[in-house]
Amino acid sequence: GLLVVACLLYPTGYFGPLSSRIRGLFVKHTKTGNPLVDSVAEHQPANPSMYSSYLNLPLDYAVLGGLVSLWNRNNGFYFLVLYGFIAEHFSGKM
Repeated sequence: GLLVVACLLYPTGYFGPLSSRIRGLFVKHTKTGNPLVDSVAEHQPANPSMYSSYLNLPLDYAVLGGLVSLWNRNNGFYFLVLYGFIAEHFSGKM
């Protein structure tokens, strides 16, 4: 169903290339000509030791809260786990 629709729309040019903002997230650093996008693309990845330095007790409480919430899993728990992984991934990239 969805694959057939995508195959029919692809030759028409419906799916355009990724914008320079999206490429700036995944490509190391390319000059796009937009100063705002270039400044975001120049950010350096976070150093793992900085997490424990800046988030000392809250980091411990987050781990403890995650362990406690394992006993009562619901949609909110899965959302926080997904949000945490996404935030960790992008903070390691930028």
